[in-house]
Amino acid sequence: MFVFDCTAIIGYDAYHAFLEDCKGRFLAEKTALFREYGVLSSFDESAVTGYFEFRRKYRELRQNVIRQVIARFRSFLPDRCLIYEFGSLVKLTDRIESDIDLTIVYDEPKNSIRETAELLINYAIVTVFDHPIDHIHGKFQHYPVTDAYDALTPEDNRYELRFDAGTAVFSCPWPSFSENIMNIKNVRDYASLIAGYAEKYALRCNIDCLYSIAILENTSGHDFIGDLAALENASDIFEGYCHAPASFAPGDTVSVSRIKKALKGAVVDMYVMMAFLRKRLPWLREYSMTAEEFFENPVIRDFLGENCLKELKSRFIVMTFYWDKIELCLKKRGIPLSARHQKDFTAAELNALLFQDYRKTEMLSEIVRAVNGLNDAVTACWEIINRKTGREPRS
Repeated sequence: MFVFDCTAIIGYDAYHAFLEDCKGRFLAEKTALFREYGVLSSFDESAVTGYFEFRRKYRELRQNVIRQVIARFRSFLPDRCLIYEFGSLVKLTDRIESDIDLTIVYDEPKNSIRETAELLINYAIVTVFDHPIDHIHGKFQHYPVTDAYDALTPEDNRYELRFDAGTAVFSCPWPSFSENIMNIKNVRDYASLIAGYAEKYALRCNIDCLYSIAILENTSGHDFIGDLAALENASDIFEGYCHAPASFAPGDTVSVSRIKKALKGAVVDMYVMMAFLRKRLPWLREYSMTAEEFFENPVIRDFLGENCLKELKSRFIVMTFYWDKIELCLKKRGIPLSARHQKDFTAAELNALLFQDYRKTEMLSEIVRAVNGLNDAVTACWEIINRKTGREPRS
């Protein structure tokens, strides 16, 4: 069990009122937005045409919550901080149920007040969004080597936020518990953060997350973007990289885990292809890059061709549309669309659930076609890249 004493930060009634206020306003705006775009209504594929606009509005709604929560507890963190987001919300490849990649870094030592303030921020955000606690994390932290959490058991998996007149008790999905508690309790100074990014470049991994940065605050005195750019310029993370075309064929039985991996894999492959062109074409002026910038960039359009780029954007929107549909359907029944969730469905069972919500038959086949449509569009882009740059495709 991990106990966090909140009495020096906020009272139980005040925290509860803050959560209720944030969640009430968020749900009211979310409900209106979902109704406007028919997100939860019976299936209508014409809704795909407005999905880019819907996603932009919903993303900003979520970002407003994140900014509001951080502002409420900012005074309990050091004066000099780096606070930033990365991942799908910054890449603009997010879904309705996307998790939040939020990193808070400071060079001053950790103490119980700062640690508790971070957890109050995290718990507030996931409560408003109706997510489990492991939906908010800072995976790009470079955790110092420690064996402090190696012996954790399911019995340890209990968080308590203790207030003056009450307690908030919650737990974390067990496979991610150790990682989640490290996210709060381990030292996150700037040197270890940059060491983590250097490690990614050295190992040539996590390419899809390296270039998605949205700084909410940088009073740290460190040139974060400059340091990231220096790491990028010091090596070619794509040296020896070859795209391997992907295909999704679930068969008669499919696990939730496999569905999630197929959906995420298609988007990751798209973003990796975008990242490859960072140094090959003069299309990007900033360090961070987004899918929307890529789709609308004239340099990219001239290189890939207007039809190819238009097809890529169309396939991406359609797949995101279907991703949201199945994720909302499963969540409604208490099933997280997670790579860690091993529940199996037959095709008939999954189609029946989807039909209950959207009144469309054989919808699983449409989801599979959407995933493979984006996979094929990404492969078509790589064929153009290989042809124009003289790269050898993987056999």
